[in-house]
This record gives sequence, C-alpha cells and structure tokens, in this order.
Amino acid sequence: MAIFGTIAAVILSVLFMMLLGPYGIIVLLSLIFGMVLSTHMRTKEIQNDLQRIKEKLGIEDPNDFHMSNEEIEQELEKEMETDELREINQQIEKELEEYADSADKDTKKK
Repeated sequence: MAIFGTIAAVILSVLFMMLLGPYGIIVLLSLIFGMVLSTHMRTKEIQNDLQRIKEKLGIEDPNDFHMSNEEIEQELEKEMETDELREINQQIEKELEEYADSADKDTKKK
C-alpha cells in the first residue's frame, strides 16, 4: 500500500510540473506543506485523546514523574549532601591513613 502511494505521488508530481509548468513546483510544495501540517495536527489530537483516556482509566506512564518543584529541590539537596559527606569521609580516611602511617613510623623508630 505504501509503494502504491509513493508511485501515485511521483506520478502526480510529474503531472503537476508538466501541466502547470514553473507553478507546478509551488503548488506541489504547498500541497506537501498542507499534508504535513494536517498530519501533525491529527497526531497531536490523537495524543491528547490518549492522554485523556489514560487519565480517566488511571493509567500512569512509568517514565512520567509527578513531583512538585519542592520535592525535586529536596531530592537534589539530599544528593548534594550525600556527595559532600562522601568527600568529607574521603578526607577523613586520608587523614587517618596518614596518621596511622606516621604512628607506625614513630613506633618503628623507638
């Protein structure tokens, strides 16, 4: 079916150019623009209808997050705090290792 549509479109475009001459290209481009715009508007309408059906049936998209701005900010703050705590813990561990190494050297000297 798609092949038939493609062949028909090619034949129509050639006929437009032969019959209308240089204006055929302009007419063809305007028809293409109209078809694309119509398809886009219809797709948008179908998408809105599907969204309303999902809402009515209570179906939620697993990839769709329903979080308020405050909840998002709180989650980001928690992540920042955990990152900061990790950095602090790493610094403390380094200091403890350095202290343990220096204590080992002192005990070996005595």
